Amino acid sequence: MTRNILYNMKLRPALAFGALALLIFFGDFASGQESHDGVIRQTSGQAPVASETGAKLGKAQATKSRSAKGALSDEIDKLPNIQNLRSENDDQTGHKPHGAKFLEVMPGSTKFADLAKNPILKEPVSTEKVDGYDVATFQTPTLPDATIQVVGSQGVVEAIMINLPEARSESDARKVFESELKDVRPIWAPDEVGNFREVFPEKGIAFVLEKGEKPGLPSNRVIQIVAETVKCEYFIMRAEQDLQTNLTYARDDAEHALLHDPNAPGAHWILARTHMVVGDYSGARLHAVKAIKLNDSLPQFHLAYIDALIRSGEVDSALRYMDAVRDSFVEHPLFAIEAVCLDSELRLESAEPDYDGAVAQGQRALKMLQSLFDAKPQGETYMAAKQLELKANLAVARAVARKRWKIATDQEKAFEWLTAAAEVAKEIDLARPEASQLPTAMIDVYDAGVSVCLEMPDSPQIDNYAQKARVAAELYLRKTIDEVSAASVRWKIGRALVAASRIYDARGDYKNALTYGSKGLDFLRIVTEYRPEMERMEAALAQLQLGVIMTHNGQDAQGLELFDQANEFFQKVADDLKARDAAKVGVPLATVASTYWKKGRKEDGVATLKTAVRFLETARDAGRVKESDLYVPYSNLATMSKGLQKSSDAAKYKKLAESVAPKQ
Repeated sequence: MTRNILYNMKLRPALAFGALALLIFFGDFASGQESHDGVIRQTSGQAPVASETGAKLGKAQATKSRSAKGALSDEIDKLPNIQNLRSENDDQTGHKPHGAKFLEVMPGSTKFADLAKNPILKEPVSTEKVDGYDVATFQTPTLPDATIQVVGSQGVVEAIMINLPEARSESDARKVFESELKDVRPIWAPDEVGNFREVFPEKGIAFVLEKGEKPGLPSNRVIQIVAETVKCEYFIMRAEQDLQTNLTYARDDAEHALLHDPNAPGAHWILARTHMVVGDYSGARLHAVKAIKLNDSLPQFHLAYIDALIRSGEVDSALRYMDAVRDSFVEHPLFAIEAVCLDSELRLESAEPDYDGAVAQGQRALKMLQSLFDAKPQGETYMAAKQLELKANLAVARAVARKRWKIATDQEKAFEWLTAAAEVAKEIDLARPEASQLPTAMIDVYDAGVSVCLEMPDSPQIDNYAQKARVAAELYLRKTIDEVSAASVRWKIGRALVAASRIYDARGDYKNALTYGSKGLDFLRIVTEYRPEMERMEAALAQLQLGVIMTHNGQDAQGLELFDQANEFFQKVADDLKARDAAKVGVPLATVASTYWKKGRKEDGVATLKTAVRFLETARDAGRVKESDLYVPYSNLATMSKGLQKSSDAAKYKKLAESVAPKQ
């Protein structure tokens, strides 16, 4: 019997089947023959199994479990109160709780009392109350060997269950619903009594499967057919599995779940994940906050929020939240390791980076993982651990590269960590299912490789990582049908290629600088084209970079056009730019100002340099740049102002330059 909570929903065209189809199904018992050819196609054996985590996500509800006092409680109370994340244009009307129409009864719509008017189900053999549910049992001459149970709640039918006299093959059961189920991706889900259901979430149909020969796995034989209201939790379970194979499916299932229940925390967590990978960090934060507000007992919700904070540049907030929530990971090995990996990134991205601490935390995560691997984990646990092993190796590589070592060659050990990461990435790729639409894990290695080379621009390794990053991205984008993963690759590799172009520009290799800069900008434009203004900054930074390269290469018209586009963007977002982003923008914008001046656009040069100085002052006040970094911009502003015969401005900026002049 189902005891799942009913959710409001909007079903695709209702599935309708009745006595005729079931007579065909049961008719094979009379002849003593099974109606299948021995070949199972798209059956339970190929359906993903809902994990224990997925089941918890599916059933998660708001909780009062956290302490009324304490740091975590204080931090959660500070989170914004987000009521509704869906657009006003989203169709949220008409989602009445209903399922497939079965024997002229529609779960969620048909009244329990109206069964008396049903020609097949009008006379129950028995009726009873079980745990607050109305249960009516029927036996009908139409289906003489089957027992039919109808379950009602609050006067409405919730589910219809046909108990089969003998187990039948799953392929036989599918034939009853052949046209309705052929394109539906099923999922196995454990029920309340230890059996597995093969559930078709969009249809509200489930086949209860006989226990298989292997413990914890079902056979492909059906012992019960269930039609019930479509349930939000099954979409979440399937989406949790889809995170391992197809991020578009995961996103769509999470969105579908929210149509039925806007307060499904698991759906918000999954959407936080899919927003994160495409660089939509503000969207990721909103969904992570919503998930925590609805249920603060699941560690993955907190980790997603911390990750989004780090990527948004709010490292201090992330550190404070991590300190508050850290103890809740102790009983969850994988989450505890993920928290250590994030701690490494926190130390690396802070205003005053702790490179030694970042390396130490990355190495600590690897030691914890080794203990986990010694226990020979299987399935999802193994894959999750491998992902964390990759993440830890890459974190250490970046930290080693960014630190300025007493022995210069120690910095080059970052490449050894990248080599170790590449071996892990290969293992991940080999372990993925054949149907996976996710990009190669080597994409992460190439991305980190370019980041490492940015700290060692003279390294010949840049040719290797930049070329492989571009080729891997283009090969993947040609074949994938996973639009979210495609956006993820464009976002990650787009930024990497722009970084590579900076290295080639510094070397005077304008051909490669233009090639990689142009391709990187193309990728970033596609990903950010329809986002709010603030989320297009990476594309604007790429425009600055490519514009500098073009003007260095004699392509003044194209370069200045890119400057103008980027400049217009930065003027719009100037008031809302965060300190970390202000530091990233200030220096290249100052370079653009000098280019404007040299190309005869003197007023634009002064205006742009003033904007750059404003950003650098914001970054200085937050400890992101040194005060002496403002010396050259102030001096240039003084010179430019004097050239435009603005004596008061010239005197002002000369005095400011003297106040921050580097000490001899």
